Amino acid sequence: MRRKKLRAERQGSRVKKRRPKKPRKPLRYKQDPNDPKQLILRNGTRLRRSYDDVDLYTTENERIYSLTRYGLRPLKIQRIKKRNYGKKTRSGTTQGQRYPYIMFRGHKYEVHVLVTLAWLRARESGEEIDHINGNIDDCRLINLRIISAEENDRCAGILRRLRNASVKYNLPELNPLNTSREELIERFERYKGLSNKQIARDIRMEMNKVLLDRI
Repeated sequence: MRRKKLRAERQGSRVKKRRPKKPRKPLRYKQDPNDPKQLILRNGTRLRRSYDDVDLYTTENERIYSLTRYGLRPLKIQRIKKRNYGKKTRSGTTQGQRYPYIMFRGHKYEVHVLVTLAWLRARESGEEIDHINGNIDDCRLINLRIISAEENDRCAGILRRLRNASVKYNLPELNPLNTSREELIERFERYKGLSNKQIARDIRMEMNKVLLDRI
């Protein structure tokens, strides 16, 4: 950069300075008279506060807003692209699959935690936040629920079996991303109490049924 400046000075041209970006205009909102933790935008979208001591508001569709002295503004969600999984960073560590997060006043907040705190409830000891379709980038309220850690591990194993079967045999009908919330929860209840062998046999039977329907 210094060489470019010296070269520009020798040629008699001025180095163009970057103009600072203009901040976005704050959004207009009104306070919900029935709920002090809830805001309503002009288009009818409802925002709820996640923490009592942090001015962060979330919608049901995983959009995060900050309320400061400059007004109500949207925050950018940081996501790691799947093609960057496993790549080494400058510190030498490898990038793995991480939850989407936002940075606010020097602190890191995960999106799925903000949504559950605002629209569901706080987690208790031994509980975890479950992404129903297995996609951690999907932090909408419809895809989140609070369950026990053991139940979360069991559902993750079922989703992994369905995902592998859909990719190996080219069956998009079994892919959890193409299945509704109600169907996935019904499947989790159906497999409750079954062993891994019984679950694998049931998925194999369903897979054969889908293949026969194609013929």
